[in-house]
Amino acid sequence: MSTPKKLRLITYLSPGIPIEVFELLLHYLEEVTGLEGYLMTESRWQGPPPDRRDPFTEDDADIGFMSSSAYLRLKQEGNKYLELCSAAPVHPHTKGGNEPVYYSDVVVSGSKKASYTTFVDLKGQTFAFNDPVSLSGSLIVLGNLKKMGYNSNFFGNMLHSGSHLNSIRMILDSKADVAAVDSNVLQYYLKQNPQNSENLSVLTSFGPLPVYPIIFNSRLSMDFKKQISDALLRMHKLPEWRSQMNECNIQNFAEMDESLYNLETGLMDVVKGLSLSNVYY
Repeated sequence: MSTPKKLRLITYLSPGIPIEVFELLLHYLEEVTGLEGYLMTESRWQGPPPDRRDPFTEDDADIGFMSSSAYLRLKQEGNKYLELCSAAPVHPHTKGGNEPVYYSDVVVSGSKKASYTTFVDLKGQTFAFNDPVSLSGSLIVLGNLKKMGYNSNFFGNMLHSGSHLNSIRMILDSKADVAAVDSNVLQYYLKQNPQNSENLSVLTSFGPLPVYPIIFNSRLSMDFKKQISDALLRMHKLPEWRSQMNECNIQNFAEMDESLYNLETGLMDVVKGLSLSNVYY
């Protein structure tokens, strides 16, 4: 167990979640710990890919931000160099309350929202999704289709966009009729592009889903990990940081544990054996 000489942060969540969010956390943790730090970004994957050595095993990172699916895979593989931080971000959502969760927002064009009153009205339309194994972009949609007695043939066509931001652009460009988008990505997009707020409409939201975890390198000392966790939990109480958190769409940090990810494992059981088909894009 050790205390680092520098803070090494890595995020796999940008550009969907703007890099400014993680820069803010880096600046705050530098102040809390008195250590200099730097931030690494990796936009190609939502977490360390299976065919590469991860930065925690290699001892190249102290704190990381990745998708819950990537974290659960690494845990299932028995990675002993990952440890879950007990603090998780709370992003505001109309359904979210004060829980560290997010939703899959079902987005349609603002010009067509009068044509769709329920999800079933989307039958036969063109659906855009970021990735076939995305929790918010694909799997939760499959789960809800199953509950309603449908399968992926519910949609007339499906387009693999490659990212939530591309799914949003497909709606704006009229290439798709509907997309399932990570609610945090959508909120950040609209904050940065308010001119498009009237051009996008959320028909419904599926969830809740567990928010992205904050990961410690397990080599860090218990005292240092507690210092970081406690600092995040009180961050919103500090006026000089609260306004910056609000700018970054973070309400506060809340206590959590591994049980939060039961939301994901339960969904994975529901969609086992299901997949998207007819992908032409």
